[in-house]
Amino acid sequence: MKPLLIRGGHILDPSQGIDLSCDILIENGRVAWLDKTGRAPLSESLLVLNVRGMIVTPGFVDIHTHLREPGFEEKETIATGTFAAARGGFTTICGMPNTNPPIDNRAVIDYVKGKAEKEGVIRVLPIGCVTKGRKGGELAEIGELAQAGVVGYSDDGEPVRDSNLMRHALEYSRTFVLPIIDHCEDTSLTEGGAMNEGLVATRLGLVGIPSQAEEIMVFRDIA
Repeated sequence: MKPLLIRGGHILDPSQGIDLSCDILIENGRVAWLDKTGRAPLSESLLVLNVRGMIVTPGFVDIHTHLREPGFEEKETIATGTFAAARGGFTTICGMPNTNPPIDNRAVIDYVKGKAEKEGVIRVLPIGCVTKGRKGGELAEIGELAQAGVVGYSDDGEPVRDSNLMRHALEYSRTFVLPIIDHCEDTSLTEGGAMNEGLVATRLGLVGIPSQAEEIMVFRDIA
């Protein structure tokens, strides 16, 4: 494939302190150079994309996506999810473990990574479960998941209700320098709730959900 000259865009890259209008050359899938003069020479050997008036940035990263595969392919697949992400400018996405089976063992991680390599158009980083089956009863094999390549742990959509279990999960995750992404919800305060607690909920006759339901879990995890 010919080198790609992206011409006339405004380059924004906070990681390198770049904030200017210039041309950029992409060669073999990598940035070859920036021409800060904005007058890069044209050549028949180049593909030219005129983006004057547009913003050019590094690829975005989405740390919370639902690819649904395996198990819920009628909702989304790794192929369709990564294609949609790419169309939106995302080059890396983290797949949450609310699949069937959940991402709580090496076999499922290998499946997701293999599918992403064959059918995905961008990079997919799997997030493993905190507890087995996302059921909150028993800690998942945190070490095995780390070795298999997860970038974090979450029971996505389900809180880890057991405080002692969460404490151990945080201790293990710190050992592997991987974050836990917790669904912060005290379900004893949210049961039957339909919307935020307040005057509108009262006026509509709906059961409200107090903000403390989230705050309590956040406080617990920080402690």
